[in-house]
Amino acid sequence: MNIYVPILVCFSFFILVFILLALRVPGLKVSHQLVATLFGLLSVFPIAFLEYIILSLPVFTSHTYMSVIVTALIFNGLVEETLKMVFMLPLPHKTIKLPAFFSLCLLSGLIIGSFESVIYFLHHIQTAGINIVESAYTLILTRMGTSVLIHAFCSALSGLYIWSYHNKQTHIAPFVHAVLLHGLYDFFAAFSTNYRYFAFAVLLFAIVQCRTTYTKFTETKK
Repeated sequence: MNIYVPILVCFSFFILVFILLALRVPGLKVSHQLVATLFGLLSVFPIAFLEYIILSLPVFTSHTYMSVIVTALIFNGLVEETLKMVFMLPLPHKTIKLPAFFSLCLLSGLIIGSFESVIYFLHHIQTAGINIVESAYTLILTRMGTSVLIHAFCSALSGLYIWSYHNKQTHIAPFVHAVLLHGLYDFFAAFSTNYRYFAFAVLLFAIVQCRTTYTKFTETKK
């Protein structure tokens, strides 16, 4: 199996959004988009390192409902979103307006989700049996419409918190929402039963919350 084409597919949604934002968002520079992409990728390393350390602790390995919810909220929610937020702090903000900054944070989350899809894909081809090509593309496309999006919109929410911090009007609520929504999404997505469909409800709520908070920020600025 040629692994390079599926890997490219993993990044196809990110590339499409990158181009659309560059064309449609006033004041958004490609150089700033590349910086946001780089910082997003850099955040993957401490996340992976802490995952190796934290998830080996007994509280995260017992495979009980409590263990799953604690893992989802503490690691996937709090730890991941905090690290993503920290790596977005240096993004350009003084010379651009909110739409451009919001777009950079969205891109940062998208590249993280896309890179994560590559990791899942590589793991998949090592363990899958028959129909490896079909199942690999199914995995990639499914993640593109779910996990990649939750990363993007949670990063955007954290970005709104950062924007408020830079503008001396700190609103912590968007970051709290990012932590809780990411944690809840991963909690429900971990189920193999029908409970996993609640993850879609969480994703939808994250999109609505992101739009609502962004609208409030733009109205406040006016």
